[in-house]
Amino acid sequence: MSHAPASPGGRVARWLYGIAIGLAIFTGMAQMPIMKRYYIADIPGLAWTADYYTTSDLHYLAAALLLALLAWRLGLAARAGQLSWSWGPRRAWGWTLLGLLAITGAAKVARNAGVFITPTMMVVLDLAHLGAAMAFMFTGLGVLLRRQPAAAKAEQAG
Repeated sequence: MSHAPASPGGRVARWLYGIAIGLAIFTGMAQMPIMKRYYIADIPGLAWTADYYTTSDLHYLAAALLLALLAWRLGLAARAGQLSWSWGPRRAWGWTLLGLLAITGAAKVARNAGVFITPTMMVVLDLAHLGAAMAFMFTGLGVLLRRQPAAAKAEQAG
């Protein structure tokens, strides 16, 4: 009988992490003008998805929630030693992608706040941010698809 890994915050932390990741992905895609172009904004209740400033604010909110959750998790791990977690990145690859997202995202926020970044560097930041987000999304999707129910694992083992 296997036990679920310890999860600080329990189900609430897992849900908040999932909401933060999902909202960041959705609003990140909405930053590109695809919601109006592909008629997603025409779906009742989703007109806000075509408003750049609304999706930008929600993207910042999702990023802040995600950073707060991950800082809390890292603080607990540093205090308690190596723990097993049921949410968030578990390997160096996931942490690398989130770190790259944080660095490129912070640079883009600085640019929006008035810090001068050359147009060439802005293209590099945009592509790095988008590439890291896509890699993180596909990595997470791969992890979700690889998971098997405990009964199926027991059947395969026996």
